[in-house]
Amino acid sequence: MRHRLCAALLAVAVAAEAGGAENKDAARRSDEQPPWPPQYKVHPDEKQRLTAADVLGPDGIVYPNWTRCGVQGGIPAVKDSARIEDFGGNANDDKDDSAALDQACAAVGAKGGGAVVLGVGTYYLDRPVTIRQDGVVIRGQGPDKTKLIFRYNLGPEGVVFYSPAAGARMGKNTPIELHCTPKDLVRMTIQADDVVLRTWEPSTHSGNTFNLSVPGAEITKKLPDGHHLLKGTAEYKGGRKKSCEIKITVDSRFNDTPPPSSRAAICFEGRGVAGEKLGLAKDGARGSCTVALESATGVAVGDCVVIEGPATERWKKLTRNACQWGMYRRYEVRIEKLDGRTLTLNQPLRIEFPVVDGSFVQKTIAIQHCGVEGFSIEQTEDLWISSVMFSHTWNCWARGINVKKCGRFPVYAAAAKWCEIRDCVFDDAWFKGGGGTAYSGWEHSCDCLMESIETFKLRHAPLMQWAASGCVVRKGVFHDSDGQWHSGWTNENLFEQCVITSVRGNGGYGFGLWASPPEDTAHGPNGPRNVVYNCDITSEKAGLWMGGMNENWLILYNRFAAKTGEGVFAKTCSFDHIIKDNVFVLQDGKSPMITLFTPDCTGIELLGNKLLGGNGKIFGGKGSPSVVKDNQVQPLGNAPRPQPAVPSIYEWQKAQARN
Repeated sequence: MRHRLCAALLAVAVAAEAGGAENKDAARRSDEQPPWPPQYKVHPDEKQRLTAADVLGPDGIVYPNWTRCGVQGGIPAVKDSARIEDFGGNANDDKDDSAALDQACAAVGAKGGGAVVLGVGTYYLDRPVTIRQDGVVIRGQGPDKTKLIFRYNLGPEGVVFYSPAAGARMGKNTPIELHCTPKDLVRMTIQADDVVLRTWEPSTHSGNTFNLSVPGAEITKKLPDGHHLLKGTAEYKGGRKKSCEIKITVDSRFNDTPPPSSRAAICFEGRGVAGEKLGLAKDGARGSCTVALESATGVAVGDCVVIEGPATERWKKLTRNACQWGMYRRYEVRIEKLDGRTLTLNQPLRIEFPVVDGSFVQKTIAIQHCGVEGFSIEQTEDLWISSVMFSHTWNCWARGINVKKCGRFPVYAAAAKWCEIRDCVFDDAWFKGGGGTAYSGWEHSCDCLMESIETFKLRHAPLMQWAASGCVVRKGVFHDSDGQWHSGWTNENLFEQCVITSVRGNGGYGFGLWASPPEDTAHGPNGPRNVVYNCDITSEKAGLWMGGMNENWLILYNRFAAKTGEGVFAKTCSFDHIIKDNVFVLQDGKSPMITLFTPDCTGIELLGNKLLGGNGKIFGGKGSPSVVKDNQVQPLGNAPRPQPAVPSIYEWQKAQARN
């Protein structure tokens, strides 16, 4: 009886609070106007406003278009092409197999692609392996049968030249790269003879940096051809110093092969951007499949290109972005048609690319159709090296990979398009002290898919950062980490059917989900229409914390259980969101379901949500929602997850596209 009475009284209070708010999409006061003309919140009766980047969902909500996400046509069945044993590798002999794996991948790549097969047992990698050719797949017999141990280390002195080798001849393609034990490191120096070539000192976000490099093209300009003595020095807290020396021969005419990348134990690496930056002649419009250029020199039908909008002072002022570095507006597409200086693209643009900011198109050269399958990998040393990395890759994948104790990221992608990570387990990282580490997600990547991943003891997982656009993370279970839109104007990404348990012990912030604010000098704000759909999120602090400049985020059919704080916190021009049919379980007895902290949080719709606990209020703060309808308040207790009519909006879109 007491619970029914409390619920009734709370319902009366909510009705009174919402009285003036329902259906209040009236004109906003001038001091509460959004910082730019809103584009993304489209109601179902406004069909003339829909673009090719939009999909009207079965619930009447307009979503981003994820119909072309992940490897196009699905991950292919790649035929076995070579065995690592054919190149000198053997399981269970405790010997280094990195050269054998490198040679096998190169041989398969030279034949046009195929799978390099690893047998049952344990293989050892004492050096990183980098693949730079299309179609190469590294395939084990399953993560419980094939194991890689990555044991690259810096030797007893802890200071070594990774590249070049002692006594080597080097040209413009080989960097000089020094590696030093990272603990308590305060300075690194590379010098040739008595000339200092480069130094490094830690900054706020240096993380676990252990390497310093100078490009070979720079070396051949600074040093004359001939013999030189290289010296590397590491300085540590307390005044300790360590150093190493090697002799090399510089030959500016030598067409050398670059060494394996030290970014990852296994790295798939395309060339990246090439050729001129071709300026836009007209604004690149959201939803458009064409862009007009000032010049189309050097690009052709079939080319992969990146379109980028630089972070100019105008744009930073508009978005209040205090971060002075990073990449924000970026999208990769393929040219389908070239008509003079007008490009027809294979997909519509998700955001605008204004001429006023010097937006441009540039050709990019990626490797394609590569992957890793069916093995586990474990790192033995506390060095900032990822386990598997995809860099400048299209249509690549990781499937059935278990990672134990990565150095930086388990399986990660930067500048990827149509890539997939699926059916993997990522367990822990060596370094979690900040500075870009222990993440699972997408960076500088477009239309990529992560599905059925389970992670343990990472910092931020799942994660989107630095211009990630149109990417999907779904059906994942993320233990002991928070979900994040970490930096850099991420837009139109989807977290769907994920279970997230957020804690602070591994370097997470304690929120269930967190989006970086514009005043953050290391990350900057995040962009429009990110979506959280049918997820289950448990957190120590607020369920969702949005830092600002976020337009039309869709928070739909989720359960948020927060130990302290509100269900959703929004501030600083966080506007036009739709928060619908969620369940919020708030344990502190003090917080409203939604806090609109600043008055410029406008145009927000609160529809059909259920609040259990908290302070019994649907919303609080200086902002006021535009629509408050059919929300319920109940005493604190357990509640089941919402059951949307369409459990997966991603699969629903795919089915509609097929039909």
